[in-house]
Amino acid sequence: MNIRNIFKACIIVPAALATLASCNTEQTEYFNAYLTAVETEGQPYKCFFISDDSLTVIPLNYYSNIENLNTDDRLIATFTIPSGEITDPVEVEFVSFVQMIPQDILQTSSIDTVGNDPADPLTMWQSGGIEGTSRFLTINFIYQAAASGIQHKIYLVDDLSAENPDKDGYYHLKFRHDAQKDQPQLTASSVATFPLPEKYTAPGIKGLKVDFNTISEEQDSTLTLTFK
Repeated sequence: MNIRNIFKACIIVPAALATLASCNTEQTEYFNAYLTAVETEGQPYKCFFISDDSLTVIPLNYYSNIENLNTDDRLIATFTIPSGEITDPVEVEFVSFVQMIPQDILQTSSIDTVGNDPADPLTMWQSGGIEGTSRFLTINFIYQAAASGIQHKIYLVDDLSAENPDKDGYYHLKFRHDAQKDQPQLTASSVATFPLPEKYTAPGIKGLKVDFNTISEEQDSTLTLTFK
């Protein structure tokens, strides 16, 4: 995945939030959320949505904008709630959305061939698995870059030469960053989302541990997600 910096002020989702978050702008309350599309029939809209905290989100507008979406398409959306209450389901009026590009987990026995420039995942969460949607792992992270415009690449890697799951029931993956020889001058943030096949969520697997090459030596180099 080529990294795109997709966060803009209050109108786009705060980087670490998987749940509905809100901000007030001139007395209009805007809500931000990560969503997964679900195709439906017999409605004026092609899709409704499942938020990453499992709320059903019903669109009241933007019908033409969501016409090309399919089940499992991932969005970062900003919307208002005309009723003023967060219910389940909740009816919303979209203000904007950005479509995310899910990236498959890379399975390889040649882990040394994948870039390993420093990057720090800050938070990660699992979502989906309801209303016919796939499960996803979404990771918010920071990395260093120059203002050169060089496209960095991000991978979530399953090292097939490693023993998985570990004795505690966690499946280990590696978060890899390829800076494409860009210079580490500025700190930027982004988010990546990955479908989670049953291999990583099967019964007996307690959760995921994601190992990474840290920007700061003082930071822990593993992020842990325990399944609920």
